[in-house]
Amino acid sequence: MQEKFNGIVAITDDFAKQHLNDEYAQLLRFATAALCRKKPSPLAKGREKTWACGITHAIGMVNFLFDPSQDPHISAKEIYQWFGVNPSTGQSKSKQVRDTLDMHQMDPDWCLSSKLDDNPMTWMISVDGFILDARFTPREIQEVAYTQGLIPYIPDNGESEYIGDKQASPHHEKAVNPSPNALYVLDVFLIDGPITEEFIAENSVVSRTIEIKGSNTLEDLHKIIFKAFDRQEEHMYEFQVGGSGPQDPNARRYCLKQAFSSSGLTQTPTGDVSSTSIASLGLSIDEAFGYWFDFGDDWWHQINVTNIVDKAQSGKYPRITKRVGASPPQYADFE
Repeated sequence: MQEKFNGIVAITDDFAKQHLNDEYAQLLRFATAALCRKKPSPLAKGREKTWACGITHAIGMVNFLFDPSQDPHISAKEIYQWFGVNPSTGQSKSKQVRDTLDMHQMDPDWCLSSKLDDNPMTWMISVDGFILDARFTPREIQEVAYTQGLIPYIPDNGESEYIGDKQASPHHEKAVNPSPNALYVLDVFLIDGPITEEFIAENSVVSRTIEIKGSNTLEDLHKIIFKAFDRQEEHMYEFQVGGSGPQDPNARRYCLKQAFSSSGLTQTPTGDVSSTSIASLGLSIDEAFGYWFDFGDDWWHQINVTNIVDKAQSGKYPRITKRVGASPPQYADFE
């Protein structure tokens, strides 16, 4: 496969030199090499330029290359045009690449190294059924996660700081003004669910920016997320916030009381969403927490706290301030 590798990489290197950067070029080489090592290799058949297009599109989807807010960025249409490949063919090859390498959006294995620190999927681990950010867990859990290959390195070389029974990291600010009058700015990313490949190809990023007051409840947050993603039918849901496991006082799971008994979960919830205020969560700027909607179809969301303002301006809250990407249908038709 050496000749095929050299041919494809020559094309992707040229594209990266014109439109991307050296970091992208190297990642494209890694992906091409990984495909060459497969037995049998899918690259054995097909035009080099077509495969180069598919590999570039696949890596671009993982790293949100099509999002204008990213640097560098380029549209999928421009990729197809540069490689001289029909869009349907380019999408098909991209899907084949992603399926072969088990590649998905925000995949830590195929994320640009410069984006690893800010990629929430890099650090999200499951501890006794809780989805946690490894950067905020005790050192012993970080070491286990690293040994098992779940995180790329131990955050901050073990220099994280403990404050009381909470852990803080130099990359994250401490809790800011837990006042009911504070304004929380949240970016809600859809990271997994029953979504078709066609939808993913057209919507590389699906997120909503929400402003909510500290006095609002988690039930209010659920309702505005429900509205933001244009959902039509209610289901059970749950928020997962911080901690290192169910025995850790910082490991908190919030849901409807009836949702807990219906989900089959065995851990006692920390609180009811209807009576838990946003301010009471002790959130910090740059902290992330999870939102799980529909215990059957399993729509998973990552919620990032991008800002906390001391006092909200007058107005109606919560509210949606930004939409990126189309909302996938609540019940996708895969037939």
